[in-house]
Amino acid sequence: MKTVLFGLDGATYTVLDSLMDQGVMPNLSAFCRAGVRANLTSTPLPITPQAWTTLATGRSMGHHGIHDFVRMEQTDRGFMLRFNSARDNHSPTLWKRLSQLGMRATALNYYGLAPAEPVNGHTMPGFVPGRYLKRSSYPPDLFERLKNVPHFDVSVLGLDLDIEKEGLAEMPPERWKEWIQLHIDRERAWFSTLEYLMLNEPSDLTAIVFDGVDKLQHLAYRYLDPAIAPQQPTPWEEEVIELCHKYFRQADEFLGRTLDLVGEDGRVFIASDHGFTATTEIVYINKYLNDLGYMHWNRATAEDTTESIVVERLTKFVGTYDWPRTRAVALTASCNGVYIVNVPPAEYHAFREKLIADLLNLRGPDDGQVITEIKKREAWFAGPFMERAPDLTLTLRDFGFLSTLNAAQPVMTRRSPAGTHHPVGVLLGAGPGLKQDAEVETLNILDVAPLLMYSVGAEIPAEFEGSFPASMFDASYLDLVPPRSAAVANSDAEGFESQTGETDDLERMDADDELVLANRLRSLGYID
Repeated sequence: MKTVLFGLDGATYTVLDSLMDQGVMPNLSAFCRAGVRANLTSTPLPITPQAWTTLATGRSMGHHGIHDFVRMEQTDRGFMLRFNSARDNHSPTLWKRLSQLGMRATALNYYGLAPAEPVNGHTMPGFVPGRYLKRSSYPPDLFERLKNVPHFDVSVLGLDLDIEKEGLAEMPPERWKEWIQLHIDRERAWFSTLEYLMLNEPSDLTAIVFDGVDKLQHLAYRYLDPAIAPQQPTPWEEEVIELCHKYFRQADEFLGRTLDLVGEDGRVFIASDHGFTATTEIVYINKYLNDLGYMHWNRATAEDTTESIVVERLTKFVGTYDWPRTRAVALTASCNGVYIVNVPPAEYHAFREKLIADLLNLRGPDDGQVITEIKKREAWFAGPFMERAPDLTLTLRDFGFLSTLNAAQPVMTRRSPAGTHHPVGVLLGAGPGLKQDAEVETLNILDVAPLLMYSVGAEIPAEFEGSFPASMFDASYLDLVPPRSAAVANSDAEGFESQTGETDDLERMDADDELVLANRLRSLGYID
């Protein structure tokens, strides 16, 4: 059965329900009445790379290997951070599985598609600079087919450093409106691509991610959450709010057109990789670790005064730390993690327990506990790639990202609330067999891959770690069309060779391209 995954990166019912109540998203309102919805628990670290990869593979991070945008590696030069790519995903995606079964699949603006691999369908990645987008897509002649599609513009679809670097918390007010409009235009370019392919080269499963939801909420969440939105907005704030509504109104129009393209005989699922909420404080975790003697800088380090989470060159040697004297350190904001280094194996567990106790003792300006949960990697990221996760992953009381910079105090109150990821996102579905005007129990992001495999009529692989969400369907329909499970688990790597040759140079990006990627992640609030 023709199925579409309509990805809304970072979508939360807090915002969507408010927009539906205001009449901004009438198609979504109708979709909810015609279908079923559930809260969707994200991955243990609710960020784009881990969550979208988990959704696409049906496997947890310990098996697919993508924990973050970057990973730490110990080399003869010391510790380095390297960007993850498709080659670092060790579990087959849905599009690869369906291709093996002779079915067609399309994935657009999805994380982790570069360098490109052959599929029976199409892939165009997100998080790729425009100069690499063409050769990061599949098939090789895809751009030739798309060149006459309205709004198809590589300069809009790909990364633009000058645009993305402005998406920081302190963006000048005069730039907000143009910046939001640029992302409205970018989503239109992606949808035009989707519409053309669905009309002319349809697939059994078509997936697209609209990441503008996440980006707008990082920037303007305080204008979208009714609990904190200004009751009497200034004229400038009114214009910002209206532009945000314009973005969501357009996304709603895209949903309506997608439903028309799928027709009554197909299904559409709306999913987010995580939810969203407001963060009201910034936690300078390395400042705290330094105060306690766990980590040391190798030179005098200026104190941040801009509520920042920022570095320029992630892939080069991490040279700001005094590694020989450091035993615990946070490297990026996106992983919300602490790595333990230079601790002998025999002392590791005792050292880690002492570190956990000290971390849980961190207090905010109100004397409240700041770190509410600490995940040990063997418990939350078990699998062959467990060691790619930090030793400890921290959850803050307001779900904010850590800052690895130095500061006057370990915890400081933000001047204005900012948007941050929440571990609970959204899942909605409409189409044959799905319940109507219903809400079911909270599901897990691992459950989405079995759901999509069932929807297109394929067997559910035995190695999938989630459960088929039967509660979303009418029981009578499942009696007629029961889910089918594969009897034997397949090796994650079986039958999946990475494409080599012309895409190899993607791993040899020059300094400017590394800077583009770093600024993209920084503009989204993910990295220091």
